[in-house]
Amino acid sequence: MMKFLSYNLSKSAPGYGPVKQKIDLKAVRSLLKGDSCQIYKLSFQNHWGTHIDCPAHFFESGKNVTDYEADFWFFRHPQVISVKAEPGGMISKLDFPIAIDREADLLILKSGWSKFRQRKIYSLKNPGIAPEVGVWLRREYPKLRAIGFDWISLSSYAHRELGRDAHKAFLNPKAQGSPITIIENMYLPKDLKNLKEVWVAPLRVEGIDSAPCTVIGVFA
Repeated sequence: MMKFLSYNLSKSAPGYGPVKQKIDLKAVRSLLKGDSCQIYKLSFQNHWGTHIDCPAHFFESGKNVTDYEADFWFFRHPQVISVKAEPGGMISKLDFPIAIDREADLLILKSGWSKFRQRKIYSLKNPGIAPEVGVWLRREYPKLRAIGFDWISLSSYAHRELGRDAHKAFLNPKAQGSPITIIENMYLPKDLKNLKEVWVAPLRVEGIDSAPCTVIGVFA
């Protein structure tokens, strides 16, 4: 069985902070107007919806979304960990309730924040992850290639300076250990038991650092 673990891109999708981010859909050709087919022009920011943050988001020497081979986005050993996330709070090492599997290549943090997705709190008071977590995960778990979670950004809007430091801790190509890419704003259904594999398909556009992505979970 397979399930989507990412949101559709839509006009109602929330953005980070008070600035509204949306998809602009313009019909270039329309059956209703007598054209022979439908064609749309799409315009949206690349850090919007369910998306991947790659090292080039903060580092000129870091990899862009198109620099990765296809097998990088195929995760055979995902681990889901439920965490408590308070409004505006920062998740630290001490907030991980169970041990991380040494074989894990994708760490998914499930907080239940999706219940706030159509409220302002989702964009303005989201939790974040402390910089120490990135340093710790890179040092102790060398097989980990990505982290994902069900809130809007790694950076708490209430602690944006710390948020920038946290992004750098995960993405710095010159720090100890390999960079850990970040899947922000995931859709995580209530039941994630028997999750065996995760496929991530970012929008591969040359010249941009990061991109929206489709995430699919494979269940036993």
